[in-house]
Amino acid sequence: MRLYWGNGATILQRQEAEGWGSDVIGWLATDLRAEFPDMKGFSRANLFYMRRLAGEWPAGAIVQQAVGQLP
Repeated sequence: MRLYWGNGATILQRQEAEGWGSDVIGWLATDLRAEFPDMKGFSRANLFYMRRLAGEWPAGAIVQQAVGQLP
């Protein structure tokens, strides 16, 4: 979840700061799949979902489940 939020937040920041358009997300998806061929979830549609997740949830709202915090 944090990976998706982080990717989405980066896309949002770059779109605002550097004027990225939505076409860049398709190119980014292609580049990410080439760079990380063993990882799944870097489709164009998923990157749009990541962007939406980061836009609708503040940074501190994504927390680990309680069971994951056990020693």
